[in-house]
Amino acid sequence: MLASGLAVRRSPPVTTDQFHHRESIWRIIVDIICLLILIAAAAVSNAIAKPFTRGFFCSDTSIRYPQRTNTIPTYAAIILSIGLPLLVMWFTEIFKRFYFSYYPKQPFLTRLEYCGTLFTYVSPFLRNLYVLTVIFAYGYVATWLLTEIAKNFVGELRPHFLAVCQPSYNCSAVTSLYQYDAYLQEGVDYTCQNTDAAAVREARRSFFSGHASSIFYGFAWLIMYLHVAWSWRHLGLLGHLLQVGLAVLAFYIGYTRISDFQHHWHDVLTGAIVGSLIAFFTFKFILDWHQYSPRFLPYTAGTQSQIPPPYQPRFGNLRPRLPFSSMRVRNYP
Repeated sequence: MLASGLAVRRSPPVTTDQFHHRESIWRIIVDIICLLILIAAAAVSNAIAKPFTRGFFCSDTSIRYPQRTNTIPTYAAIILSIGLPLLVMWFTEIFKRFYFSYYPKQPFLTRLEYCGTLFTYVSPFLRNLYVLTVIFAYGYVATWLLTEIAKNFVGELRPHFLAVCQPSYNCSAVTSLYQYDAYLQEGVDYTCQNTDAAAVREARRSFFSGHASSIFYGFAWLIMYLHVAWSWRHLGLLGHLLQVGLAVLAFYIGYTRISDFQHHWHDVLTGAIVGSLIAFFTFKFILDWHQYSPRFLPYTAGTQSQIPPPYQPRFGNLRPRLPFSSMRVRNYP
């Protein structure tokens, strides 16, 4: 009897239980393929696609600003918009993993099925990290792709376009009002004398701001994650202070794009709106941010009305104060 009881305890739980989750390796492969397709499309649009060749007016004072270096370089914006959210999410999940080790062994497992009858069991901790990372990356790359498409199709001139292009047409020598208000087309009325083709191409890709869209996506996602993954009543204003700091930093980076004469104000505003909206809809509808639990492990029950049994710590009915809550991730999408 004792031996059979031990055998039952050691055997893996049945995956048809309402609190277990079954996943196929092919789903992970499809996720990776989808991400690679988006990355390839965004990279081609960024490096190869030719933007719309827009002309200019000599009377347009919005493109006469001098060329300045970036206060926030592109690599810094990428590190902040990708690295900071992932670092905070991974640290939070890892911290919760060790903090909740005080609880008894949890029966929640994910069954990862391979071809045929081959399968393995994955802990919900690893599943949490995978789902958070993949969905965050999907939204980020989608934001990048949408930004690149808009830049190439609109072809708006940056505020420092004339300083970069160095057009052969001398607007300062124009005397008549007709010539001053005439629309000048490249190849017909002027040519760019700057031999740096990459710089001239980039000077035609102002709308909308890639810095703003990526930063606001990453920070908006992180603000929402902190809202559902941290327990505010145990942390006081610390979490809210971090959220405000992220918002201030995002707006500051947006301001620098205007003060550096890299973008017009509407470029930054549109990028901020697009990045924030994609973060919201990705977090709400793909990650399903409403479905979270104040405990560490995610509940993947198929029926929302079914409530999993509470877990008691080793020390009787005394429950430790939990500085973090956790996200409950459904079978996305």
